[in-house]
Amino acid sequence: MSDIDVVFIAPDPSAGHGLRSARRTIVFAPGEPVPRVGECVVLGFDAEASRWLVHDVAHIFEHDAHGIAIKLALPAEG
Repeated sequence: MSDIDVVFIAPDPSAGHGLRSARRTIVFAPGEPVPRVGECVVLGFDAEASRWLVHDVAHIFEHDAHGIAIKLALPAEG
């Protein structure tokens, strides 16, 4: 089994009102745990790292390949 491309998608705060998104791909090895809905991750998108909340996870199967898209949201303050 080959490595899995995991694409993290987050709203781009510089775009205002979430009109654009920032993306970052990280390669995971088979069996390596992938973030789940409700968990927090720390990632940087062309800037310093921030804390994000995993909002949604989608598995993508295409042409014998497996990829994962993870939609992120800023965690609620509190």
